[in-house]
Amino acid sequence: MEKRTYTNHRVEKISELIKEEVGKIILKQVDIDKDILVTITHVKTSSDFAYATIYISMFNKEREEEILTMLQHSAGDIQFVLNRKLRMKPVPRIRFALDVTYEKEQRLYDILEHTKKEEHD
Repeated sequence: MEKRTYTNHRVEKISELIKEEVGKIILKQVDIDKDILVTITHVKTSSDFAYATIYISMFNKEREEEILTMLQHSAGDIQFVLNRKLRMKPVPRIRFALDVTYEKEQRLYDILEHTKKEEHD
């Protein structure tokens, strides 16, 4: 039980470190228009530290797929810089994904509001 807690804590720490470092790398090295705000919402690192999925979100929903594709194409360069910055072996292999949590929450909220409205009618 104690080892599991330590491992979970370590995974969380590594995820937070990756989030911070990849954010800096994207800001400095990826050519994203200055009018587009890309946010790394969270990082999910596998328990064996083989992979880290970096979830992104942005206000400009029309360009989400374009920016995600851009980041996916830049993943090798970002990985190279990350490997040099982190002092751990192995450095998790990064991949990017869209964070759709907000959209799911919004849909659930809309459904609940619609149901509430129907009950009152």
